[in-house]
Amino acid sequence: MALIEIENIEKHYGKNGTNVKAVSGISTEITFGEFIAVLGHSGSGKSTLLTMIGGLNHPTRGNIRVDDLDIYALNPEQRADFRKEYIGFVFQAFYLIPYLTVLENVLIPFAISDLSAAKRNSRAMQILEKVGMADKADRLPDELSGGEQERVAIARALVNEPPIILADEPTGNLDSVTSAGIMQLFADLHREGQTIIMVTHNQENLKYASRTISMKDGRIDQLN
Repeated sequence: MALIEIENIEKHYGKNGTNVKAVSGISTEITFGEFIAVLGHSGSGKSTLLTMIGGLNHPTRGNIRVDDLDIYALNPEQRADFRKEYIGFVFQAFYLIPYLTVLENVLIPFAISDLSAAKRNSRAMQILEKVGMADKADRLPDELSGGEQERVAIARALVNEPPIILADEPTGNLDSVTSAGIMQLFADLHREGQTIIMVTHNQENLKYASRTISMKDGRIDQLN
C-alpha cells in the first residue's frame, strides 16, 4: 500500500507577468519504509516537491495524499496537525536555536504536547542516544561541530516519531567524512523501517537510498 500518492501535481510561480512552472505534472507513489533520494540540479523543482509533500506549499493543481489523507483539502489548522503527526523535517540549515541546549532544541516539537515533562525528557534523551548525542545534551549549538548540529536536527525531527522524514540537502554544508556519518545514520533509520525522502545533488548519497527519483525542469526525468 502506498503511504504517499502524488497525482499530477504542478506548482506555478508568477513574477513580472511571467508564469514559471517549478513542478510540472508529477505523479508517483512512495510506499511505507522506502528511502527515496530525489536528485537534480538547482532549479529542477526537487525542493519544491519536498515542501509540497510536507504540507508547506500548496500545489497549483493536482493532489497529494498521505496515508489516504488529501492534505491540501485540509484547512490550515488541520494541515498543521498533519505535519505534527506525520512529518519530521531536516534541512541543510540546521535551524537550531542558539540559546537553547541540545536537549531543549530537541524538545521543541513537544511544545504543545500533552506528555508530562518527564516523558518528554525521556523520549528526547532516547533519540539523542540513537543519534549519538546524548553525552552532549547540555551543550549549546555553537559548542558543536557541523555534523553534531545536524545530528541534533535529525533528533528533533524524530522525537515525535513521525512516519515520514523529509530531508533537504542534509549533508550540503558538511565535509565528506561527516557526510558519510550522517548518511549512515539515515541508512540505519531506514533499516528500522523509517520512510525517508531526501533531496540531494550529491551522487555519493544515492548508494544509501532504496530508490532514486531524478528531476529535470520540474519533471521526473528518471525513476530507478
